[in-house]
Amino acid sequence: MAVARLPPLNGAKTLGMPPTKFDGLTGPSYKLGDTSHPLPNPRALRPYVDTISGEVDTWPAHASGHAVGNVSMMLSKNKSLVIYNDEDFGKPQVIPKPRFLDQLETYLKKELRALGVTEVMPNELRLQAHREVFEYLIEDFKTYKPLLSAIKNEYEMMLAYQRQQIRDLEPLKQMLITVSEQCDQKIMSIRDEEKQEMTDLKMENKNLKERIQAMNNERGDLNSQVYKLQEELAAEYRRYRDECDARKMLIEDINEMRAAEMADDSKQPTMSGEAVEDDPEMMKIALRQARIDEKSATTRLNDMVANYGDVIPRRDFEALTIKSQKMEEDYTTSKDDFAKLKAEHDALLEMHTKITKQRDEFYVELETMKRSSTPRPDWDKCADILQGGMGRWKEISQNKSTNECVDVLLNEIAAGGGSDAGGAEYFDGKGTGPEIPAYLRVEGQVRNRRLGKRDCSLIIRDIWREKAANDAGKTDGVRDKMQDFLYEYLSRRFSMEQMRIEWGYNLEDACTRYAHDEMIGLFQGVLSGEIDEEVYHGTMEQIEQLMATYNKIDFDKGNPGKITKDGLRQGLKEVFPTVDPEMIVAIVSAAEVELDARDKDEVEYQEMFKEDDEGRTGPFLDEVRKWIKQERNNYAEDVKQQLSDLKTVSVDELKRGLSLADPEIDNKTMDKYVLWVFDTTPDKIAEVESIELSKVISRLQNGNVRRSGRKF
Repeated sequence: MAVARLPPLNGAKTLGMPPTKFDGLTGPSYKLGDTSHPLPNPRALRPYVDTISGEVDTWPAHASGHAVGNVSMMLSKNKSLVIYNDEDFGKPQVIPKPRFLDQLETYLKKELRALGVTEVMPNELRLQAHREVFEYLIEDFKTYKPLLSAIKNEYEMMLAYQRQQIRDLEPLKQMLITVSEQCDQKIMSIRDEEKQEMTDLKMENKNLKERIQAMNNERGDLNSQVYKLQEELAAEYRRYRDECDARKMLIEDINEMRAAEMADDSKQPTMSGEAVEDDPEMMKIALRQARIDEKSATTRLNDMVANYGDVIPRRDFEALTIKSQKMEEDYTTSKDDFAKLKAEHDALLEMHTKITKQRDEFYVELETMKRSSTPRPDWDKCADILQGGMGRWKEISQNKSTNECVDVLLNEIAAGGGSDAGGAEYFDGKGTGPEIPAYLRVEGQVRNRRLGKRDCSLIIRDIWREKAANDAGKTDGVRDKMQDFLYEYLSRRFSMEQMRIEWGYNLEDACTRYAHDEMIGLFQGVLSGEIDEEVYHGTMEQIEQLMATYNKIDFDKGNPGKITKDGLRQGLKEVFPTVDPEMIVAIVSAAEVELDARDKDEVEYQEMFKEDDEGRTGPFLDEVRKWIKQERNNYAEDVKQQLSDLKTVSVDELKRGLSLADPEIDNKTMDKYVLWVFDTTPDKIAEVESIELSKVISRLQNGNVRRSGRKF
């Protein structure tokens, strides 16, 4: 490859001369042996070749500025190799360098400084600069060009091979890093598992130590009792010895008294008139004979005990024989019953196996049909577009097939029964009287926008959010009435009076049409004053408590984002202490359906508390709200049972009924319930009159009431 030539030297002749005519061998000559060899005239040589033959510049090795070593190496005192530059030591240039060498070195230094790689260290830019200088050197020395080119090619080929090796090893390096990271992760996971296991072992060790301590304490108590019993036994033994000694002394006194009496009797005459004298020898003989008789009787008694100790009376033997026969009969009967039950059990197991096999086949068939069949329509959605809502739809679609339901729906739509397609174009204004809510006070007609269910749900959701923020900013803790707040809300949303009135009438109309929806019906009841607003806030508060309980259970397990089904049941029991087992099963089943987790031990509980853009929740929270509402109704029914003998109820009678139905209720809660039922204030409670029992129960069912304690 041709390379560019170096620039000419300033102020000196060029290395190559312009071509001149060849005048023959008229130049200098040299001898080899006896033969003289003339050389051509230097001016007749070809350009770009050294032109001064026989005038080769010498550059001795001992010169201070030799061309090969701007950089030198030496051993330091600690036997390490040190690289240094001759120029750093200030060595003078005693012998001048050849111009071509000086030109190459100057060019090399200039290139290195331009590239910013003057420091001696491995670098691609330094290699490229030296490669170019080497190209110049090869190109100028024609004689050694093949050898130098071969050397250069060998170096270049080896460098290319080494680069290829590096490129081949790069993926292995990345793979090694990846494997190292995976190993580190495995090690960390193993450490975490061992950490948990160590924690469990520590807890178990702690429990065992506590048990050992308790057993040591118990042993100490037992030792104390044994010591006390030993002392009591010693005291009793001393008392026994004292009593025994006293008894012996008493016997001796009695014997002495008897001996004295016998002596007195011997001195008196007998009935026959003969005197009897006390003979000690006769008494000794009698005593000896008595002892012999006592020994014989004792031996005989011992023989009787030894020979007949295991013998039982005949009466007991006969009773045991009868009992044994009865037990044998019972055993035979039980054995026959067991054989029958075992046969039946084996038959049931075989039948269970067959039924399980059939169930699996039916399940596979069901899944196949689910994938291949069209989903069944949700006919209850038709209630949202019909006048009359769910009640009207159930009335006209009861006991009808799918085709008949389609015909009924088409007839209703054709007849104008759809809530979005039919209806009057305008609403009639309700007037401007004080009994009319502020957001509905208008005379004349108001345009019917035919507000849909989704828009109605979105507006209601925004109203609840705005009202919660408004009530939170109040310092007295008293909530604004929904009617007053709705007027303020519409006034902020719509600056034009006509738009505010239109949206007020359309919102009320949509709430009436979609009252069968749980959330819309609740808002309509709160807006009309029939339902206590605290019902909504109380329900949301209980749901938040349930969420916080699940978060705590999740936190205790390391925040995996999942809890077990036992954790679901535990949270329900903590937040709702009065919930019955059947309702817990229903709520957990709803969670399994919502999360598709029937065959899973853990569930992602946070997904159950999410709602869509319309504020609708899943089956889990629907079942929770259903139970909360059922609890209010049950509470009202309990109060009704306590007041069943009354037609009208006064304040005191209602308090008595609440106390009997809920014995753990406090006075503050009871007063709040009474004020809601009679729709009054604390300063006017003494002036209210009795109301009908049915109205009392209805107000309790629509109020934020809950049982303070467990039901007795």
